Amino acid sequence: MVSLHETLHRPWLTELLRSWHEFNKRHLGGALRPPVLQIDLSTARLGHWQRDTRTLSLAHDHLLSHRWDDVLDTLKHEMAHQYVDEVLGGDVRPHGPQFARACALLEIRPDATGSPRASDDPAARVLKRVQKLLALATSANRHEAEAAMAAANTLLLRYNLDLPQDGPPRDYEARRLGDSAAAIALEAKLISSILSEFFFVECIWVTTYNARRLRHERVLEVLGTAENLEMAAYVHDFLHASTKRLWEQAKKDMDLPANRRREFSAGLLTGFRDKLRGERQRNEEQGLVWLGDADLDRYLRSRHPYIRSMGSAAVHRGRAHAAGRAAGEGLTLHKPVREHQSRGLSLPRGRDD
Repeated sequence: MVSLHETLHRPWLTELLRSWHEFNKRHLGGALRPPVLQIDLSTARLGHWQRDTRTLSLAHDHLLSHRWDDVLDTLKHEMAHQYVDEVLGGDVRPHGPQFARACALLEIRPDATGSPRASDDPAARVLKRVQKLLALATSANRHEAEAAMAAANTLLLRYNLDLPQDGPPRDYEARRLGDSAAAIALEAKLISSILSEFFFVECIWVTTYNARRLRHERVLEVLGTAENLEMAAYVHDFLHASTKRLWEQAKKDMDLPANRRREFSAGLLTGFRDKLRGERQRNEEQGLVWLGDADLDRYLRSRHPYIRSMGSAAVHRGRAHAAGRAAGEGLTLHKPVREHQSRGLSLPRGRDD
């Protein structure tokens, strides 16, 4: 009889081996030989590279419980150790300069937990000011709340416009938001469109692996500076939560059938988008015109050279859509963003120590 572990481990190992070959070719020029891949039932560490037996192990619980992009970062981490041992001649320190060099090639951070952002960082100060403005948007007075949100948006616009256009390239990062799914909901597509249009990031739907369901799914990846990613992550979660909350309220107040949620959500997000477009037009009248970020576009295309556009779907525009649109036009971002504590992905301790 095949055990549950064997049922899961076989497809996991197939997927991990495919990713190993992809990373080896893309980042390391095919310099590595395939290791023995193993799923470790121990929970003491996320992953481990054993030089003597050429075994690269990942923890069963890690694959089962964490996002697949976290699992792939752990795989890259152990590949960096393999590269140090088999290509760079080893290193007396497990996370020494040779390891840092391998991590740079694999485009991951050599440290496991990240480092705090200095409190006097100009970008950190901008986020704190945005946080205070959005806190003011909790005002019961709709005009005061909308003025606070508009001021926060203008502050972010000014910050991005003031960044130097020449000199060294900006430090861009990528972050995945929300849960993966086999099919992308219209609500999720509209929210990603709002992020890319108004919050100084690029959005792309990428393929990931669902280790529990043993299938490939799609997930939203957002690219930009650390500060803009922090704001985009907040707006993403805020809009999803607000859509759910306002739908439940409208369904009850207007006796809307459950199958009208898609229509209501489309109206709400369209209304909120048009509200932001109105704010952008007022900023343009003041001479604050955003022309895009060519460096970010190049970063997107270097990370994802093969990009396909995604088609849109028609939505019925009935009573539910009108109700959603009205709710969206009155929606304000009214909770403070959390202060940014680290750059890059922070993973649990004990990866291979």
